[in-house]
Amino acid sequence: MTSHKDIERLRKLAGKYSAIVNSEDMKKRREIWRVSNRLMERTVPFVIEDNGTFFKDLMPECVCAGEIEREFENYFLRVICNYDFIPDDRVYPPYYPLAYSIHRPEICPGLEITRVPDATGRALGYETNTPLADLAKNLHILKREEFRVNREETYRKEELAEKIFGDILPLKIICPNTLGVGVGMACKAVLWMGMENFYMAMLDQPENVHRFFDFVSTEALDFLNWLKKEKLIKPNHGEFCCGSGSIAYTDELPKSENADENDWQTEDCWGATEAQEAAGISNEMFAEFIFPYQEKLTRHFGLLYYGCCEPVHTMWPTVKQFRNLRKMTISPWCDQKIMAEAVGKNYVLSRKPHPMQLCGEIFNPETFTNHIRETLDITKDNFVELIFRDTCTLKGTMKNRLSEACGTVKRLIGR
Repeated sequence: MTSHKDIERLRKLAGKYSAIVNSEDMKKRREIWRVSNRLMERTVPFVIEDNGTFFKDLMPECVCAGEIEREFENYFLRVICNYDFIPDDRVYPPYYPLAYSIHRPEICPGLEITRVPDATGRALGYETNTPLADLAKNLHILKREEFRVNREETYRKEELAEKIFGDILPLKIICPNTLGVGVGMACKAVLWMGMENFYMAMLDQPENVHRFFDFVSTEALDFLNWLKKEKLIKPNHGEFCCGSGSIAYTDELPKSENADENDWQTEDCWGATEAQEAAGISNEMFAEFIFPYQEKLTRHFGLLYYGCCEPVHTMWPTVKQFRNLRKMTISPWCDQKIMAEAVGKNYVLSRKPHPMQLCGEIFNPETFTNHIRETLDITKDNFVELIFRDTCTLKGTMKNRLSEACGTVKRLIGR
């Protein structure tokens, strides 16, 4: 039973959220993303993403007593505080997004992860026990279990939300799982084998590496088909992420016309994939060992976002073969000039400015300005977006510099 205090709290926050997402400012932001994602106009949208470290300095503590009520409260507070303190181009849906409660079991049951907190108590670093270090001997330990969806839990949350604030803000069930189906295959190889073992295995036992990626990609494709069979797929072309912090907002999706609400297809959705752990291998090895298994999944989506931290210019001869590619990451370790010349106006360059420009011990407005200006000059003839990621603070105080950084970016792009 939701307390009267929790109800009042959530209704107040739902009202603030509704005012934000239905504002003229939010409409303008959506249009900035729409025309850029459609390759119509160079609007240079940008967002600053918190990777789990600085947002606690912006957001007050949740006070709701109920567990589900705190979940609602946390979402509202995060959006409201992001809007108040980070004047970037992030957009939010004009409804409360409730994700299906879906369980996708791990396929490497022997994996153990050890984390150690840093000086501030954040457990960011970790190591694993690399259960597949001896790939030839231990590949058999990979196992499959059934995927599950808890519709009852999902509908219980939906009913509670409708009861508390449904008259203020509509609610929709979403399925974020679709986007991430093809993400993390190279990451699994490193977590389970170890980086050095993974790299050596491609030379010493290439057949086992292919067996590994075939197993991993088949599980991922089975999961995608299961989502479709269970009628869980929802279009993700709205105010959501479409990979590595970028925004999915577009009118090119969904592709299905007059589809039933419970019969959406994978081609109605964005997909994403990456191989940042493959940064140390050649394009030829990437093309042989990783790309075929990524493409096995990505071919099913309507639009595709590629990349994360890898220098994609070294892999571009292969990456450009993704037939539905629309955006690719341009990480701090990527050669911007090579990619700007290579893609022209055929794709969106999703530039990741160097995180230390924003979250280092000292924030230098001049060097930050020069860093952003360099990208804007190089990509003056391209469609480009700026996605600030990996903003893990060291000794800097993010709260005092976020607004200044956003103002600098807007000034440089002429807004």
